[in-house]
Amino acid sequence: MSSARRYDLVIIGAGLTGALIAAEATRRGRTVALIEAGQRFSFATRPAQLRHHQIFGGLMWPYVHAERDRYTDSSHQSIGVAYALESHRLKGVGGSTMQWGGRISRLMPTDFRTASLYGTGTDWPISYDELEPYYSRADWELGVSGSPHQALPPRSREYPNPGFPLSVDDAMWLPLAEQLGIAVYPSAFAINSAPFAGRSQCQAFAACAVCPSGARYSADVHVAAAERSGLCDLFDNTVARRIDLTASGAVRAVQVSSLQKQEREIQGTNYVIAAHAVESARLLLLSKCGNHSDQVGRNFMEHIYVEAGGHIANKRFYPRRGGYEVLESLAYYYGEDRRERGGMKIEFTFEQDPLSDMESHHIWGQSMARYDRKNFGRWAGIAAETEHQPNPDSRVTLDPYVADLFGDPVPHMHLAFSDIDHRTQRHARDIMQQLLGQAGVKDVVQDPLTSTSFGAHHLGTCRMSDDPDKGVVDRDCKVHGTTNLFVAGGSVFPTGGAVQPSLTIAAIALRLADHLYAA
Repeated sequence: MSSARRYDLVIIGAGLTGALIAAEATRRGRTVALIEAGQRFSFATRPAQLRHHQIFGGLMWPYVHAERDRYTDSSHQSIGVAYALESHRLKGVGGSTMQWGGRISRLMPTDFRTASLYGTGTDWPISYDELEPYYSRADWELGVSGSPHQALPPRSREYPNPGFPLSVDDAMWLPLAEQLGIAVYPSAFAINSAPFAGRSQCQAFAACAVCPSGARYSADVHVAAAERSGLCDLFDNTVARRIDLTASGAVRAVQVSSLQKQEREIQGTNYVIAAHAVESARLLLLSKCGNHSDQVGRNFMEHIYVEAGGHIANKRFYPRRGGYEVLESLAYYYGEDRRERGGMKIEFTFEQDPLSDMESHHIWGQSMARYDRKNFGRWAGIAAETEHQPNPDSRVTLDPYVADLFGDPVPHMHLAFSDIDHRTQRHARDIMQQLLGQAGVKDVVQDPLTSTSFGAHHLGTCRMSDDPDKGVVDRDCKVHGTTNLFVAGGSVFPTGGAVQPSLTIAAIALRLADHLYAA
């Protein structure tokens, strides 16, 4: 069955990228079909979701459809742990911004030129300066709250909201940072520090991943704006299964199916795949599109969080009660050894519930109570967000032996680390050991790599390159060899840096919208 309406733009994925492009296109009078595999979540159910999660655990956002969302994984063979894809994504209107914490950063200007500067990774075909105006626009679209600092990249426009102050606990690190000559600063967040764009300021629920007040940005805001225009049709619970590409390189239609297996095709003038790095690559592979140089699905990147901490007996901390933990540092992002390792960003933490040690310490009852009284509020920790180098062996492929709800091959995950990645993670551990020791931690606990050590930042698989033999899309996100098919989102990153990618994803989306529909 074919949709009766032909659209100016067909977008696959209603997460951050798809939502921003849909909103921009409808502002400029274009008609949009927005296709989303997941459901629409009601804002009114957020408190109930939070209560259910606090009582029963599990996913805070119950998005998983067992047959639709199947995948396989062999990452343990290469990195020693499995990659738990179901807990590192969210299928639904708004995508993964429904469950993120809101911490947000720009890539550093050097991240766009790592091959030229350090001999690692690959250079982007675009520069920081080209993307900077879109970074500033993205700040205002998302309502970023931030404070300027000399350690951060140059910017052409102020933040829309003032930054959050350092917490009472964050201040513990200030004298030590000054002593060591380490620049520290408060992170920016896509959380309103003051009312902005019709959304509340932060109400301090301390539940950012579900944010009952709506102060934390989620992309369903831009989906709603697109729908209010009357120019956007949302197809939720609808899975894009094939791109119908003609011999001339033009897309004719997208073949989609509902969860009830009702099939239809949706036609448009231009098409954007914005389904995160895993499903965007999978759709191209299923459609036999854009893979003439065997690049689709390769160079899957994440951010690996290396964490450590320990108790300081003579200090008491009050996590989430005297302000939020916002302190971070780029002091180790650069350095003379950058040819040997990747970048890293340091985040300072204070949250550690002694009750979580109950099982590992084999204590209960009165012993547990004494342990809790002794250690609660005395934990100081560090999380280092580390760069994952592009690696052709770290990839998403199709599993020929396992099928989804519709009989299509499921995505197969295989993460791989290079020698540089291992050196980066070791260097992070050495730095944390030193900093925590200087802070007064006697027994530093280094957390091992586990399936939860990742940032849920899906990057690469459809990377941007001016050379069709080295990438999937060009500098304008158009799939090489096609005339009207684009891919956008984290999937087009040539390298990932060591900062949260959402603002770069948003900037690329706004840049693509301008390319498609220049004002």
